[in-house]
Amino acid sequence: MDMLKYILLTVVTCLSLWGCYDDKGNYDYHDLDEIVIDSTGAGILANYSVNRLDVLDIPIKVYFKGKLVNGSEYLYPELECNWVVYQQGTDVPIAGRDTIAEGIELSLPLNLDARQWELVFTVLNKETGVRAFMKFGLKVNAGLSEGWMVLYERDGKTDVGILANKRIAPNVVNEQVWVDVFETFTGASLEGEPVRLLYSKVTKPEVVMAVTKKDMVAVDPLSFTKLYSFDALFWTAPEVKAPGYYTAFYNKREMVINDGKVHTANYTTSGSDRSSIHFGAPCYGGYGRLANWSPTTSSYSAVLYDEVQQCFKCVKANSSEVSDFPAQDAAVAFDCKNVGLELVASDYGRAIMSSGFVMGHYEDIVMRDATGHYYLLIADFSSQTMVGVGKYDMGRCEGLSDGIVSVAAGYKGEIFYYATGNGLYLYDYKGTNTTGDGPVWNVPTGEQITCIRLQKYCYGTTMMAPIPVNDCEVLYVATYNEKEGNGTVYQFMVDPSSGAVDKGSLLSFSGFGKIKDMGWKIE
Repeated sequence: MDMLKYILLTVVTCLSLWGCYDDKGNYDYHDLDEIVIDSTGAGILANYSVNRLDVLDIPIKVYFKGKLVNGSEYLYPELECNWVVYQQGTDVPIAGRDTIAEGIELSLPLNLDARQWELVFTVLNKETGVRAFMKFGLKVNAGLSEGWMVLYERDGKTDVGILANKRIAPNVVNEQVWVDVFETFTGASLEGEPVRLLYSKVTKPEVVMAVTKKDMVAVDPLSFTKLYSFDALFWTAPEVKAPGYYTAFYNKREMVINDGKVHTANYTTSGSDRSSIHFGAPCYGGYGRLANWSPTTSSYSAVLYDEVQQCFKCVKANSSEVSDFPAQDAAVAFDCKNVGLELVASDYGRAIMSSGFVMGHYEDIVMRDATGHYYLLIADFSSQTMVGVGKYDMGRCEGLSDGIVSVAAGYKGEIFYYATGNGLYLYDYKGTNTTGDGPVWNVPTGEQITCIRLQKYCYGTTMMAPIPVNDCEVLYVATYNEKEGNGTVYQFMVDPSSGAVDKGSLLSFSGFGKIKDMGWKIE
């Protein structure tokens, strides 16, 4: 009987233990040193599609030994966390594996090529060698395809900012502002103070040319990666690297003034491949100190202003000689061969039409005499003997005692703005020959205007270029606060026919340095 009780007790005990073993599997237990990656919260996605320089946020969570690691990573020195990207597909050039961030939660602007990537988050236990990982699909789009470019100086170096909203690019969903694009994409800003920024479509590949007093580089318009260094832009690199000005013309030519000498490049007879066409040797001929200037549209390889002789000079097509303009017609408003004034600033204005086609634009040039008296000269540099189209005395204009720092002209009407340090003025040179009732906008306290531009493409680089949205209808005023070291861009809508400024449309964008130049990069 006792033996029977013992057997029954043993059977019951075994069944009980078996039931306990089964029950253990009904609970979510983990080993004490197990790494758990949690991506279930905060709207984390399996696949992401972002623009370049957009901030990618993935607030992932990591648990170790049953505790949340986020926020207390220093307590777990045995853990190593990183984010790595791998190229998907067979696009060339093949991109290598790249660690883009360390730590748990990802939040950074993406400086990756526009392509499809695989993003992998890995946690390594360095003591055991055990890894846990999670993969995400990542598509990077060319987010810099269209925008308003801003060239500025900060701490003796030059960088670029880009703005994008529906006034600039109609397909933009959200307003976007990028600063320090060169430093972000290449790891370093450009050396020297800013000179010029221009999106040139003269050649293939198309480039954004960024010019400083110490360097000039051609970069890819989408990625801003360097395509051509200063030396690579010349057949024989100048011994002194000191750019003063650069521009491109509608007749598929470019010119640069470097160390006071002019160099030209002609793409009309030798194709449009920039890799096989470069700036030539310095043009020869009799000229003195050149103004760092050139008109936007011209039928010449270059138009220059000799500050010593105070006259315009030209480099004829397919020539390397700086020469005088031919004798001018007696009816010209001023003699381009004997101007006798100092060149201050200019912009291209009203279109020059022929048989219903735009053949170029008049250049609207502010000049002053030795006493500081200002004039507005209207020039046609597509002409041989009728360059001087108009000359207007600005003696009745306001604010000129402070000096003109920048100008902007429209071509849908005879519109001309000028800026002093403290105010923006609209000059009615064909009507009242005054600025009306004073400035159209006063600068905020503590700020000074450094540059103004109308939103229009540099038509001189492409013949019969299509007219983009809001062309000549958006005005930009750049200011600088010396005390704060901050540059601001103010954006206004304007009437392209009258020049009237809609002050109620004002938008502002800050975070830049001291702005020298601005321009439109069209997709």
